[in-house]
Amino acid sequence: MSRVERDPERGRAAAAKLKALGVKGTLIKAAEQGYITQLACKMPECFCPEELGGACYFEPVTAELSDWMPTHEHFPLSKREGGKQAVDNAILAHRLCNRIDYSITVGRPHAKDLERVRKAREEAIRRNEPQRDAEGVGPYGGAGIPEVAESAPRRRKARKASWRGLPASEMVAHLLATPTIGDRVWPLSLPVRTSTRDVPRSSAPRRRPRVVQRMSGIGGY
Repeated sequence: MSRVERDPERGRAAAAKLKALGVKGTLIKAAEQGYITQLACKMPECFCPEELGGACYFEPVTAELSDWMPTHEHFPLSKREGGKQAVDNAILAHRLCNRIDYSITVGRPHAKDLERVRKAREEAIRRNEPQRDAEGVGPYGGAGIPEVAESAPRRRKARKASWRGLPASEMVAHLLATPTIGDRVWPLSLPVRTSTRDVPRSSAPRRRPRVVQRMSGIGGY
């Protein structure tokens, strides 16, 4: 019935990984005998998000029945067609992938299951984002924080002048001996006075002021 070549050596390695996840029964036997050689979901379509790990990602078997725990699927002969749970009729599958495949086959609504896949993808992206940023492959180029946070101005601490701690007499001597910015700028800010002698005189003839002489007895004067 088996359509795959057996590889007991690889199968034993896969069986060890399945045991570490808490798997028991037919899947372990199928792996040890070489029918299952890889820890990967072998359903026609694996719905496990790549952000979570894809087909090779499995979570441990617990009482909560995780969506991504390993389960047994009857193959190549399905259970509906009379297939038995045997080592040569077994493949490895995610629990949720197994469930969705069955829903698609029988026409059962499975929108809620697809919504669980979407939420799992979003949660995986949220968890992976800090690590991706630290490695330099995230949206912030390895900075790990948004650019808007980097552009925030930093407040500088005020530096206390060294001369403020001096005694009064030493402080006065220090201030008198130390030139300040005002001392350097003040002489340059004074207006430059130019002598009138340096100003060239105009070459045009000067007009004499008009003198009006008052004459008595003429024109009513």
